[in-house]
Amino acid sequence: MKLFGITCNDENGSKIDDIINSATKIKFPHALHLNLDKCREIGLVLSRCKMLQELCLNGNRGCLGEEMLVALFLAEGPYNFPLKSLDLGNNQFGTRELTTILPFLKSWEELDYLSLDGNCIDNEGAQLLAETLDTVKIRRLSLNRNQISKEGLSCILSSQNARYLTSLMISDNEDIGSAEIDE
Repeated sequence: MKLFGITCNDENGSKIDDIINSATKIKFPHALHLNLDKCREIGLVLSRCKMLQELCLNGNRGCLGEEMLVALFLAEGPYNFPLKSLDLGNNQFGTRELTTILPFLKSWEELDYLSLDGNCIDNEGAQLLAETLDTVKIRRLSLNRNQISKEGLSCILSSQNARYLTSLMISDNEDIGSAEIDE
């Protein structure tokens, strides 16, 4: 098996397994130029993580389409790591792509931080995110620079677990302007 160009055999495979099992933070820079094969590799890595707390896939502007997000976030087995922070900002995906991420988010009862900044999420996406908030407690949610109006904001704030939000950043959306809600 190859993982990011490294052949995993009996000699070095266990070292890579140790690294994957003990990783607490993974950041994939936008310079990685993600394609479908790389997304499948990352999805494989995620499915094998045991300690991962922070995942950052910020800044892949327009590269993360629906098929790539499915490869990243719909692993064959359940996720078995204590994720606390997920940054998917500045990827320019919309509501359709958001729907492929929501089952991944529902793998956890709570997240400390979720960033979806700089995407193309609209009111429909805000409604879907609000439904996810009914099952996942998110403390800090950042939705800056999307296409959410006051209607979408209202959906989010009326979700069952909205009371757990300690910070909601939603600046530079349709008719919201500049807003940050802190407890």
